[in-house]
Amino acid sequence: MLGIRERGTAGGAAGKARGGTAERGARAARERPAGRWLWGAGTVLLVLAVHSNWHLASAAWLFPVFLLRYARLRPAWRGLPRVGYALGLAQLAWLASTGLVFVPSVVAVFAVLTVVQTLPFVADRLVAARSGAVWSTLVFPVVLVCGEYLFTLLAGFGDYGVLGFTQHGFLPLVQLASVTGVYGVSFVVAWTASVAHWAWGRGFRWREIRRGMLVWAGVLALVLGAGGVRLVAFASTTTTVRVAGVSAGHPAVRAGERALHGAGTELWRPRNLVRADPRRVRAALAPVTDDLVAATDREARAGARIVVWPETQARVLAPDRKRLLARVAAIARKRQVYVDTAFALHTPRPPYVRNVAALVTPEGKVARTYDKTHPTPMEPMTPGPGEVPVTGSPYGRLATVICYDADFPALMRQAADRGAGLLMVPANDWAGFESLHAQRAVLRSVEYGYAMVRQSVHGVATAVDHQGRVRAAADYFTADRQTLVAEVPVQPRTDTLYSRTGDLFALLCAGGTLLVVALGVRGRRSAAGVPAPGAGRP
Repeated sequence: MLGIRERGTAGGAAGKARGGTAERGARAARERPAGRWLWGAGTVLLVLAVHSNWHLASAAWLFPVFLLRYARLRPAWRGLPRVGYALGLAQLAWLASTGLVFVPSVVAVFAVLTVVQTLPFVADRLVAARSGAVWSTLVFPVVLVCGEYLFTLLAGFGDYGVLGFTQHGFLPLVQLASVTGVYGVSFVVAWTASVAHWAWGRGFRWREIRRGMLVWAGVLALVLGAGGVRLVAFASTTTTVRVAGVSAGHPAVRAGERALHGAGTELWRPRNLVRADPRRVRAALAPVTDDLVAATDREARAGARIVVWPETQARVLAPDRKRLLARVAAIARKRQVYVDTAFALHTPRPPYVRNVAALVTPEGKVARTYDKTHPTPMEPMTPGPGEVPVTGSPYGRLATVICYDADFPALMRQAADRGAGLLMVPANDWAGFESLHAQRAVLRSVEYGYAMVRQSVHGVATAVDHQGRVRAAADYFTADRQTLVAEVPVQPRTDTLYSRTGDLFALLCAGGTLLVVALGVRGRRSAAGVPAPGAGRP
């Protein structure tokens, strides 16, 4: 009888196993088509959400919903790698559009970024999926912000990849950056997607999702309402200063290029440039510098009190530096104007070039010279010491950084700490990258409460006030002569909570991530039947 019973029990267990396997197979068959379209929709939206020239702000709110759902419906070992693949595909598409795909160091950094961006989906799948509570919707945004912060802090590549920058045009939401930095904007976007996914998993049944939806709606209403109040109650003053950004015209650029090519010996290489006949080099570089000097005088005569040059469009041999600045100083004295010159200074010693900006005052003096702190991977030059210069003026305190420097929050905080009211940013972009930094300037100005004028040759020049309003813009690729003219508000720098507390919000999210990891470890112990530490003790 015992043997019969054992065989019967074994047969019943086998039948249940077969039934369970069949049930799982049927469920997998039902999920497979859904998984395909979820992944496809999420990937398409993700490509459109990548912060690039062609991104759609709305896509940033939507793509996580589909990829979160996909990861929940597939086995973790299969779904999560495909989510990572989608993230990597989006980054690769953007890199290909900018030409950066041919720079190995950049590709390596973006591979790391892809891994970092996958981690919030891993946390949601392995930790939040075990709970149906409303709090589980916080897992995704908390880990996402923590990843963005750590990447910015440790990768040495600036804060590229931060989701919040995609919302540069949504000014009521952007005002949150004055409290939390751009990371708070990322959090709101990611949390909204997480809440939408949570409601989807419950079939959007109002009785089940009511409490969570009301909490989310209340927080969002508070954020947007406070942003609207800030835009109205702390609007810019009516007193403004006229600022002009100038770039050399296309005819001058072409004339200089023809002269360089005619001189031969690959003068685009800095080493060859300083070793060639200086008379021929000066003649080749003169059309651009002459055009910039003439444009400075023209805009000063038209009423500009501050003139900003673009990054490295002017190129100067070291012995000719004083002569160029003397020409600018003569205009500054005559027109009573501040001129933020910027140029590539070619020197006889390696690495043969410095990327500098020099502010000339209405007294005709050079107030300070600044060397770019963060050269891009494509710039073979020695970085500057990392000290942001700030100069007093009747129009507020003036600060300068150069192009890529503005992607590093710690450097931008220096300008705020020193009371800068206007940040001048000579810049040089390229086709495929022309709008990206102009859009990021919006959130940077809101974070630290200063206005920004970014004159970008081969890109979009922009003037932004302390609330993120774009006062003027000029596209190098759609104008024969790129000139930016803006009336920029003159006022003491608006002190922001973010400029005082720094990355406190991001640090709180880092602490929240440690809690998520602890919950994940505890969940794995429970699933494996391992008692938690201290379990079973009296």
